[in-house]
Amino acid sequence: MKASFQEILLRTKEGPIIEEKSFDLSIFKKTQQLQKKYHIKYDPDKPLDTQGDIADRVYEAGVELFLDIGTYCTTTRRRVKITERELFAEICDCQSEIELGQGQDRVKMVHREVESDTEPIVVAGIQTAPFSDENMMFTIYKGCAMDRCVDGIWGGILLTMDGKYEVVAGAPSEIYQYRKTIEILRRAVAAAGRPGMITINNAPSSAATIAMFDEETGLRRSDYMESTGMSELKVAYDDLNRSAFALAHGVTIHGTHSSTIGGFSGNPEGAAITAVAGSLQLITIHKASSLRCGTVDFRIKSRQSRNQLWVAGTAIQALSRNTKLVLDGSIGDHPAAGPGTRQYFYETAAGHIVSTVMGGHSTEGTRKFVVGNTPNYGTPLESRWMGEVCKAAAGMDRKTASRIVAYLLEKYEHNLEDAPEGQTFEKLYDPDALKPLPHYQRLYDEVKKELTQQGLSFKH
Repeated sequence: MKASFQEILLRTKEGPIIEEKSFDLSIFKKTQQLQKKYHIKYDPDKPLDTQGDIADRVYEAGVELFLDIGTYCTTTRRRVKITERELFAEICDCQSEIELGQGQDRVKMVHREVESDTEPIVVAGIQTAPFSDENMMFTIYKGCAMDRCVDGIWGGILLTMDGKYEVVAGAPSEIYQYRKTIEILRRAVAAAGRPGMITINNAPSSAATIAMFDEETGLRRSDYMESTGMSELKVAYDDLNRSAFALAHGVTIHGTHSSTIGGFSGNPEGAAITAVAGSLQLITIHKASSLRCGTVDFRIKSRQSRNQLWVAGTAIQALSRNTKLVLDGSIGDHPAAGPGTRQYFYETAAGHIVSTVMGGHSTEGTRKFVVGNTPNYGTPLESRWMGEVCKAAAGMDRKTASRIVAYLLEKYEHNLEDAPEGQTFEKLYDPDALKPLPHYQRLYDEVKKELTQQGLSFKH
């Protein structure tokens, strides 16, 4: 029998107290033991596990790590443990499909097998990036929503209220600003002729995230609530506030967790194991119905480095092969290069191919890794690329994917630390026609042709 959410909250209050440093060190110690026990070895010359045997062992190791270590609640400084019986009851009881959106824009997000020809759901848009004003945000998101390669849109932010008052995370201004931005996003998708499509946003605080929900002008029950775990294998009450609201309000919960290469997981092998364990935390602690399984390397400002592709791809494959969970890979978001550059397309293509082939959807939007306070740092064309690549990679076998990814890595991995900055919307698009300027369209067409020649079968 699985543990209820109420039981989880009780364990955050009554579980054993442990120092956070001791918990962190236990992750490192355990992952080092498990990679030896299960003979897990990362080979940089093989960016993908094309057989699945490593992935299966990573899954077993991830289960053992989660059952042994549990989750650390930073709010109460207590360890929350799940029994083996509770874990497997949760896995068996999880939905293998969920429906999102409304009306003609409603989509079904299903468990995807490795190499599945079922097209992934794509939620694009310039994720959590700043816009210069409400009109520019509306214009860009309308353009993103008009593209039929895209199934949903992730929202952005405004740095000021009413154009003059600074927005501060954790302050009342954060609630006001996020509430306004989701209203703009709803108007944009309606103007694009797709009023029922999925709209997503996630604020720094649970209060601001919950405030965005409103059936008429905000997030709806047919969208989903993000409940984000802390790296690594941690959770705070602010995270669980989101789960609590969603469970009480009847909203699907989408969980996200990232292991950290170079963090307490240690090497890529340890990070792959922790990525699986973190995913198990999302379904048992956060009560997620779908989840993002991923990793980060804090030394590299891109999610598409060779080691990250291997870690995330192996972990997604591990879960896809051994469960019926609805998985979100989204490895193609946050490249080092900026929009308007060839490297942007190369990086994101590599990530989206791995995510799709290994059994994931892509619902975390897309944007340059570091945007700072630069407004309008993206265009609808990057969303189209995300949609086109994800749909094209559906049905591709792992050997072909590995070959194409290796080709792409040769094109960009030497330049991750000094990637081209790219340009903003104003330099890349005609705002009135809502179309890319000729030089940007030519670049897009050139890269698309190049990857077609490499074996990516575009469908749109």
